[in-house]
Amino acid sequence: MQTTELHLIQLLPPAVVLIILVAACYYFYSRYVTPSRELRSLLAKTSVTIRSMSDGDEGMRRIGAAKVFQNTPLESVWKDFAKTLHTQTISNSESKRVRKSRLTVPVSYCFSVATVIDRPLGVDYFKHLPGILTGIGIIGTFSGLLFGLSNFDASNVEQMNKSVAMLLAGVRDAFYASAAAITVAMVITHWEKLLYRHCLKSLDDLVDALNNLFEAGVGEEYLATLVHHSANSSDQAKSLKDELIQAMVPVIRQLETVQTQQLEGLGEVLSQALNESNRRLATQLETALIRQVKTPIEEMGRNLENRISHIRNSPQDLALKVIRARQQEGGAELTTEAP
Repeated sequence: MQTTELHLIQLLPPAVVLIILVAACYYFYSRYVTPSRELRSLLAKTSVTIRSMSDGDEGMRRIGAAKVFQNTPLESVWKDFAKTLHTQTISNSESKRVRKSRLTVPVSYCFSVATVIDRPLGVDYFKHLPGILTGIGIIGTFSGLLFGLSNFDASNVEQMNKSVAMLLAGVRDAFYASAAAITVAMVITHWEKLLYRHCLKSLDDLVDALNNLFEAGVGEEYLATLVHHSANSSDQAKSLKDELIQAMVPVIRQLETVQTQQLEGLGEVLSQALNESNRRLATQLETALIRQVKTPIEEMGRNLENRISHIRNSPQDLALKVIRARQQEGGAELTTEAP
């Protein structure tokens, strides 16, 4: 290749780095610097308007604040915050009922840094943009060195001198590009931090203005109201208990009388059932005993009657036997005397 062509090729990495730097600066300015300035201006104007409403009618503060945030990037944040406001109706010295809004959560809970600043501006990306640019500058430096070393010719002294000159020129251009990238990164870092700090300050002013616009402490008032209602409920419960006791005494007595009568009737029924059961049991036992004892007793009676009959007939038989014996003796004697 000719020397001019090699020099142009060696200028390619620094040129790409410079083009990327210009594009990054334009992107940073259009997507972060301009929106952050607009957001800071919006926060500042809103804070001033909100502070001017602090001396106005308490009942109209919420409506006025809603109009201030209407058709602005903060409208959705305000709607979320308005849902947390508690509308309270009170009576003033002129016996007029006034509706006022009270804070139930801190303003910074809805108007937070992440919601108002970080997400709309893409702060997380732009915080890392300087590091990306520095890395691109380093890559451009090494690319220039590689182009110079790849075309280094040491075949003779003349070519070596030309190669060394081209290498030094390429290294110079690469370091210029790297220095430009580092410088741009530092400027972007400083600018980003400065704008971010201004936005934070404007947001803090807006949060303070909203805190002054609406009163807090609704939690303590609710707690006191709950304690008062709890005491009233306790008194009402006590009186209700006494009334219930007085109303239930006749019912309880009537129930007691009915229960006593039912118990007495149940006792009579149980007594009759027990008596009937005992009677049946006694009858069954009597029948069983009669069946078990009647037969032996009858047999014993028959034996006893037989014995008594035998005893009664024994003297008559004995007398007959004696008579017969004497008769037989007398006949024998007669027979003996006759011859």
